[in-house]
Amino acid sequence: MADHPNFGELLTRLLHHRRTDVTWLSSASGIPEAGLRAVLLGTPPSSGQLDALATALGLHAEDLHVMAGVPVPEAGTPRDPAAGSATVDLVKITMALPPDQRARIHRLADELPREPRVGPSDPSRAYDPQRGGLGAMLVNLLCGNRLAGSVPSAAKILALLTRGRVYLSPSTINGIGQGRVPLTADLVTGFAVTLGMSPGALAAVTGVELPEPSWPADPVAEEMAGLLWHCRRLTAEQAEHARDVARSLLVAVPDDAPEEDWNRVHRHHGTWWGAPRR
Repeated sequence: MADHPNFGELLTRLLHHRRTDVTWLSSASGIPEAGLRAVLLGTPPSSGQLDALATALGLHAEDLHVMAGVPVPEAGTPRDPAAGSATVDLVKITMALPPDQRARIHRLADELPREPRVGPSDPSRAYDPQRGGLGAMLVNLLCGNRLAGSVPSAAKILALLTRGRVYLSPSTINGIGQGRVPLTADLVTGFAVTLGMSPGALAAVTGVELPEPSWPADPVAEEMAGLLWHCRRLTAEQAEHARDVARSLLVAVPDDAPEEDWNRVHRHHGTWWGAPRR
């Protein structure tokens, strides 16, 4: 059984990393200081406290629920378990597009209507932190909170947003979630990039030391982590529609085009399709 600190300890680590304290957090969140101190000492937080803490800390409330082991409210869980594959394709294509076209895809994802949920959320897809420790927490943040439990989609999105630095098989992600694969600096950094979190903050929470120098900043990956988060509200049909719109923006790459001038996405009938780097 893996070691899994309670939420109070994780929150304490985060406050230390940010060089702030409970007094500031109380003021920023509106939670009485006595209640916060109780949470830091191990009292399980309420859903309302987690919502307030998320606002103060600049994190997603749903992510704090996962970190605290508190069920994410049904309205805050991903819409459709079948949307993962199209979402990964959408992110892959959008990464290659120039900024104005990426902005168009972001607007599309935001403006699609909120459809009825495709079946209830499935808690059985989650990994047990009492067995898998902090590895289970990380996999639950990515798979459960963004991809409705799709481990293959999680493996692909990790490779995409880390530019291949974290290339894992689904079985390895299962191993992380089950506590059989230890967390490393690269794994924590890769999960942080994909989750849209600060690598330093996630390293502090997990107790993994990051070496210097760290990975270079990647604004496009950070932007795509935001797109991934917004896509959790889409059905599979909506994600496929957004993917098809993004795909329609790709153009044929000239055969003699210099490698450094183009983002190539996929090859079809001998022709590369992608977008110019500009």
